[in-house]
Amino acid sequence: MNRCTQVLADACTKNFAELVQRAGPIRIDHLTFNASFKYSFINDPAIAVAITGQNQFEVYESEHGLVLPDGPAISEARLSDFLLGFTRVRKQYETVIRMRDAGVSAAWLLVSTYYCAYFACIELSKSMGRISLSLEEDELAGLKLKAAGPFFNQFFQSGSSNFVGIARAGKLVFSAVGTKPHSAAWNNALLVFRQSLGAKGWPDANHYIHLLSNDDCSPSRIRNAWNYRRSDYFGQPGEVRAREFRRLVGNQAGTTGWLARTAGRTEALDPCIVAVLAESLAFAVCDAGRRVSALVSGAAEA
Repeated sequence: MNRCTQVLADACTKNFAELVQRAGPIRIDHLTFNASFKYSFINDPAIAVAITGQNQFEVYESEHGLVLPDGPAISEARLSDFLLGFTRVRKQYETVIRMRDAGVSAAWLLVSTYYCAYFACIELSKSMGRISLSLEEDELAGLKLKAAGPFFNQFFQSGSSNFVGIARAGKLVFSAVGTKPHSAAWNNALLVFRQSLGAKGWPDANHYIHLLSNDDCSPSRIRNAWNYRRSDYFGQPGEVRAREFRRLVGNQAGTTGWLARTAGRTEALDPCIVAVLAESLAFAVCDAGRRVSALVSGAAEA
């Protein structure tokens, strides 16, 4: 694991370890969708939801009329949600390695690797208090039955379903991000990288930040080009274009070397960017996930 990945994993572990102290006992082997954060805030009576704007709502707990920051119900929901998400990242990474070993087409391998990186960026951002959230029609219906607030009608007439939440004054404040949840998630990842690595002054840390800051390096744009715009990439042109990308998938040492070689000189829409982000983010999430799982198990046995 490279040093930037280690810093991200440590920060993720530290932040969730603090929630372990506030949450109730969690049975890791019993986690299902019903333990997810969005299921919990829609259905748990201990968690309040207030509609505070046409495109905004707040989630919080209170005690004696005062907001209870990181209350036990929200802490448990966020922890459970991360552990479910960590499992998704781990399984997606395992799928990518099987696809690589089976020699599937470069285009399909890139799309699957992209989703590994995307899922991991969502989980890391959660640990830093930036929560990506998409609500299906039935979930919005459940929210409508529970929520209250001065902008109730405007909110549910707006049609918003994709949100990013941030921790603010003891509450989680969710704002709509339109129809581009992937772009919002990667912007969250950029903010996390800046927060965790921006002051390090390391060339590799700066290169990660550059990759996520530069539209020409956007992992979403790379995925879209391969999956939607360049049908020829599902044939031999894709195999040629992805030669180095394929070598980097599942290759931590190789991605670290790629960062050192290409700092400041990254080619636009280089597929290697997806492999580098997947390796770094997935390793950070999986390392943190194992450590947080151990903390949760220890707390349940205490």
